[in-house]
Amino acid sequence: MQRTDYLNPSELKCQCAKAANRLEEDQRALETVYQSIGRFAGDSEIESTAFDTLKQQLADYQLLIEGMQIANDADAADFRSLGDLAGSEVLDGENIFCQMENANNMKESYLSSEVFFRRKMAAEGEPLLSLYYWRKAEQYARLADNSQRLYEKWLEKTERFDEIAASTAHLFADSGDIESWIQKGLDEIGGAFQMGRYMPVFQSEWRSQIRNAGVRLAMCCGDKGGDQNGPYTLWQRGEASDRESLRELVRSYEEYSDYSDEEIGMLLTRLNSEGCGYVAFANIIVDAYRRKEEEFEKIFGFPLFLEDVNGDTYVNYDHLIVDLYCASDNHNRAGIAGWTYDVYNADEDSSATFGRGTTQEDRVYRFERYMRSYGLQAGIENIECTPDEIYGRCEEEISQGKRIIISTCPVRLVDEADEPAYMDGGHAMTVTGLMDDGRIEVSSWGEKYYITPEDSDYREPDKNRARDAYIRIQSVEL
Repeated sequence: MQRTDYLNPSELKCQCAKAANRLEEDQRALETVYQSIGRFAGDSEIESTAFDTLKQQLADYQLLIEGMQIANDADAADFRSLGDLAGSEVLDGENIFCQMENANNMKESYLSSEVFFRRKMAAEGEPLLSLYYWRKAEQYARLADNSQRLYEKWLEKTERFDEIAASTAHLFADSGDIESWIQKGLDEIGGAFQMGRYMPVFQSEWRSQIRNAGVRLAMCCGDKGGDQNGPYTLWQRGEASDRESLRELVRSYEEYSDYSDEEIGMLLTRLNSEGCGYVAFANIIVDAYRRKEEEFEKIFGFPLFLEDVNGDTYVNYDHLIVDLYCASDNHNRAGIAGWTYDVYNADEDSSATFGRGTTQEDRVYRFERYMRSYGLQAGIENIECTPDEIYGRCEEEISQGKRIIISTCPVRLVDEADEPAYMDGGHAMTVTGLMDDGRIEVSSWGEKYYITPEDSDYREPDKNRARDAYIRIQSVEL
């Protein structure tokens, strides 16, 4: 800490909240522009060579807008972190250093007085006077000790300031890196027209840097979340090293320690049939550990991000999903006389390749248990509300830094092109965004979809052929 340093946490928290809110407003504006460009570029009624050239350029601008959104997200998160790390005590460098100097000066004065009286005590032959001088010396020694403790108390404030400075030193670095690549992209796009044609350099470094930074910082740039069919696809079509990695992971759990390759294939098939809840929670874990990939690997024992042969970063969803599934599926809470314990029900699923899925209660117990196995805490709350309250409750929970799992029956989704994706039965998904038109953005099957909570299938379940129609949410805090 320097003498000129000053920290007022209440003012800083207020400024950080305003800055984060402003960035969120910018995000909504950027998303509007992004969607407008997509709709224009996707207009099937416009056909010409010039329009095809324009679409190539617009696609590059969309990538740059994604980069801007990533930078904004990173800055908003950093502003919130800065507010959280600021503590609650005003730290005024000028006052602190003055108090330290005053305490130190008082200590030196008291020590001088102690020495003075100890000398007088040593030279005094009268016992009563010698005792008096000894008591005075002891009194000044205690005062000197008190002054030293006071000095150390003020010194702790400088150390607290330095700790805050150190813990926030890394903030706002990610957005700065992305912004430099955005500028390079803008410069290249502006000079990419040759003889009336747009000639982009697809292997440009700015493209891969923005995409890779995006995946590491947010669910974007091709990362749309985990897919419950991903592990089975990797098992069937991946490299030999991929199969060995999955084999080792599955067999690391006692319930599957002796599984053959055929049984592992059936297990992953069953995961595909019932794994939506596990994928939803895996998405949340990934989101919580972006920008903390070293911490993730230290805790879970495998990397959060991998790179393909082209050097492109992708999330290691498959490994996490399989780990979560093998650790949790078919585990249930049991109890007797107030004592609870875990029970593994091998007969929970209807077959070796088809599972029953998870209920809200399953997810609370299984996901909290999974996190505890790694020494982590998770709080999962079932939120009771009507379909027309879903959006508002999601907004409220997200504003508190929590994440949402939404489950519906039947499934009524539309994709980014507004094409429907319907199915009967229940399905759990991760909420990834709230749209201005009242729709909820979700990650499902490794893609982006949208739910309308007030769909008649949820508001009027008696008119739907699904006997147990519902829309429900769970709030997750890690």
